[in-house]
Amino acid sequence: MPQRRPDPVPAEPLPADFLARLARLEEAYLRSDDPVEQSGFGGGPERWRAEREVILRAVDRDGDFLDVGCANGCLLGCLCDWARERGIALTPHGVDIGPRLVELARRRFPGHPDRFRVANAWDWQPPRRYRYVYSLYDNVPPAFLREYVRRLAGRYVEPGGTLILGAYGSSSRGEPAFDVGRCLRRLGFPVGGAASVGDLPLTRVAWTRLPAGAAF
Repeated sequence: MPQRRPDPVPAEPLPADFLARLARLEEAYLRSDDPVEQSGFGGGPERWRAEREVILRAVDRDGDFLDVGCANGCLLGCLCDWARERGIALTPHGVDIGPRLVELARRRFPGHPDRFRVANAWDWQPPRRYRYVYSLYDNVPPAFLREYVRRLAGRYVEPGGTLILGAYGSSSRGEPAFDVGRCLRRLGFPVGGAASVGDLPLTRVAWTRLPAGAAF
């Protein structure tokens, strides 16, 4: 199990071209009024559920769920609804670098604006920890991925909680989703489970359950 090391101070910033791409993503998402398309998905509601509900394979009990890169909060809302159908209560939290997307997420969950924050997940210091933390692997450039996963585990996930790493492929481009389970193992994390959707596959998730008292 990876051991916690002192965080670099200051943290190495993400490349400017990568941050500019994230800003362009916010612009692209907001060209649509459809909540699912504002989450970066254009395959329609049936595929949306089929390719996103798999995230809940990592969820086995009630708890606070943080979506890192939450966009407009649509995925969070759907995960909470789908979990409720299974008898599991999730409390939604989100962080995203796009301020207009975060505002939409706050409107989606009125009365709890403090649960949604505008921040760069790479160098964000969360105010608390969460039972479930979900992030796509490409929230940072490949060269930053090792340190990013370590920071998620060390800063974001509560003792005994679950870190979920996800990846999406593209059916139109014939691109399979990145193998996040293999990635976690390569980084030294025990993989508690993994799941995928589609023949490519189009979605992959893998998760690691952090032992209570573990240090990273």
